[in-house]
Amino acid sequence: MSTLQGWLQGLQHILPGIGLLLGGALVVIILQRWIGKALARWRRHTRMSIDTALFLQRLAAGVLWTMLALIALRFMGVNVDGLWAIIASTLAVVGVGLLAVWTMVSNITASLFIWIWRPYELGEHIELLPDGLKGRAVDRSLMFTEIREEDGSTLMVPNNLFFQRVIRRAPNDGHKATLERWESEETPPG
Repeated sequence: MSTLQGWLQGLQHILPGIGLLLGGALVVIILQRWIGKALARWRRHTRMSIDTALFLQRLAAGVLWTMLALIALRFMGVNVDGLWAIIASTLAVVGVGLLAVWTMVSNITASLFIWIWRPYELGEHIELLPDGLKGRAVDRSLMFTEIREEDGSTLMVPNNLFFQRVIRRAPNDGHKATLERWESEETPPG
């Protein structure tokens, strides 16, 4: 008899969690259908591809099911605080890592494109619009372009900004400065 009572007491702790899980599953299924319909409406009004809509729908479903499972475990008495911390920490590390890598790759790629298409030359007076950053382009590395302002201060502008903003160039100023520099040297570059 005591074994039966122990089993019934264990069932008392699990039964509400199972009820929550079943009710939550119903809510998640309803939310999944609502998200699917919302994405279908959104697709009709934008240029979203079917693949993107499907990915977003699956991502939302995964997040909803994971949250339901963690809430149900918590309700049944399982301590999931450590799991929440691990999930949040992992997402933070992945997000920071992706942002850092994207920024570096973006600037290095922009440096290559600046070298190929030459939206400005070193020595030219340039202005980035609408930001109003202006001065003489004096140096360029893989990550930054150094712009010297009229007061002598320098700005380190990320190279990818030159493909996100409008650039105003002073006419032939850069070529003039380059020629003056070459003329002041004893031997021309070659």
